[in-house]
Amino acid sequence: MWSEEEIDALLEPLRHADSDNQSVEVKEAVGGLPTSLPETVSAFSNGNGGTIVLGVSERHGFSPIDGFDAKSIADAMAQMCREKLMPPVRPVIEIAEYHGSQVVISVIDETDPLDKPCYVRNRGRYSGSFIRVWDGDRKLSQYEIDRLLENRAQPTYDREIVGEATVDDLDSNTVQGILHLCRRQRPRIFGTIPDDDALHMLGVTGIDGDGGTHPTLAGLLAAGKYPQQFLPRLNITFTRYQGYSKVFAGGVKYIDNRTFDGPIPEILEETLLATRRNMRIGGVLDGPLRKDTFEYPEEAIREAVVNAVMHRDYSPMARGGQIQVNMYADRLEILSPGGLYGAVTTDTIGMPGATSTRNQTLAKLLELTPFHGGTVAENRGTGFELITATLTENGNGAPEIADTLTAFRMTFRSADTARLPDSRRDRRYAAQGEQADVDYSASVGLDHGKVPKPTHPKIVPFPHGGIDVQDITDRELYDQTIKGTPWLEEPYARYMGIERKPMDGDEAMPATSPAIGADAPDGGTGSGTMPPHADAGYSPLEEALLTLIGEHGTMATPQLVEATGAPRSTVTYQLRKLLRSGAIERTQPARSPKQEYRLKAA
Repeated sequence: MWSEEEIDALLEPLRHADSDNQSVEVKEAVGGLPTSLPETVSAFSNGNGGTIVLGVSERHGFSPIDGFDAKSIADAMAQMCREKLMPPVRPVIEIAEYHGSQVVISVIDETDPLDKPCYVRNRGRYSGSFIRVWDGDRKLSQYEIDRLLENRAQPTYDREIVGEATVDDLDSNTVQGILHLCRRQRPRIFGTIPDDDALHMLGVTGIDGDGGTHPTLAGLLAAGKYPQQFLPRLNITFTRYQGYSKVFAGGVKYIDNRTFDGPIPEILEETLLATRRNMRIGGVLDGPLRKDTFEYPEEAIREAVVNAVMHRDYSPMARGGQIQVNMYADRLEILSPGGLYGAVTTDTIGMPGATSTRNQTLAKLLELTPFHGGTVAENRGTGFELITATLTENGNGAPEIADTLTAFRMTFRSADTARLPDSRRDRRYAAQGEQADVDYSASVGLDHGKVPKPTHPKIVPFPHGGIDVQDITDRELYDQTIKGTPWLEEPYARYMGIERKPMDGDEAMPATSPAIGADAPDGGTGSGTMPPHADAGYSPLEEALLTLIGEHGTMATPQLVEATGAPRSTVTYQLRKLLRSGAIERTQPARSPKQEYRLKAA
């Protein structure tokens, strides 16, 4: 039985927010059940469950409402859940005393994954399935419903034949490497059969309705010469952002941006190289020894990327989305299309015995696909345990995971490269360790000289914004992320009026700052002299745009995008700011397709 104190504790967050929330819905229900209530029950059932409180008024400070008939409403609630939802919902319904009145509290449990989606019966599965989003109920999309239904049967999208491709689109060296390892491991089965038969049995190739042999999706991804010829977005993108968000102050959107195409071994290799090239690596003395400290352990990055390519959603509706590896000033994120599959949930991930393979054929092939003297994957269900242990040992802490029906994200927090984690210290010099090192170890949960026990991944909301860049001042931005990068430091120092001493390598930089967003220091434009508007308080990208427009007289948006190397959305945003400030003006009516910009006469 609910006590008044428990009900107060349940409703207090709602009073502070003046709204319902993700897990609690309040309705007055005077005169009968609200017509929207079946949608709320569906939403809670398809999510993480929730609580519905009837007989309480949101309009009057979440206090009991007069004229509420608790007994009839409780009966109606039970009948509705039994008759209007499929599968039927069986909530725990109680009538409780609350400040001298009666209220009805219904606790809705999450529906078993094999029974999802729970939908409003008379509206059908694709029109009557909902999910909870903050304080409201959102209808599930067809894609989300299909992902829920996918849990009821084993997906086979990875074994789908790619009819436009032929066996000539497979890389012969990789194919022979797969066959060699397969015959060595299973000589009784594959020792004497022809290559074509072996490839068909492994799922590298398949036979279409006309008897023709073609690669499967899994075969192309593991051993294709160029899978993106047929599946353009089944690749990986890597972006190194300058700050803590994709939307960043000062116009600097990213400092490295790459797309990796090719078979899985190749894009995995390129991704690992990109992360290594962009992460901080510190050199730390441990007694007389010098050791490198890495911002992120490469073993964890490799395991996370392999998991992403192996377990992502390859259904037709998801093939337009790539895997994203995003590096920020304080974290590394790996995002993949499709949420967790089968028996693996955010509660069970990393636990012994919790394993489900969405793409069985691809997973099997990656166990046989050569990579750096071994294979791409082991597929033993130990990936998250390895990631967590490696990150914790390196001083990063446990990974953070976020899961929805449509996407999965894993986040690594940056480690301190100024210190060597105690788990990597040479025990011969442990006695020489300073007290500060011990304090630091304790602060991140490490025992001095011992490999820490892995912790369970931290579950965070999706999306998770991290640090709010709006709270970062220009000076903090400069000190934390710009300072020490010569080709960015010079224009920002000038922008903020900071006196900057010459740095090693400055003589190799161009006389003016390069285009913001360019991939390298030599990507800039300019005349080699400081633009006349340099002291007007404009950002470096705004300066670059004004300089280009001034030099050419007039310029269109596509020309400015090409000249600066910045994303079109960023250039468009900066042009709008310059228009509002009166620095430039349009040469054509606002919506003209021939629009160009010129400096506004003083």
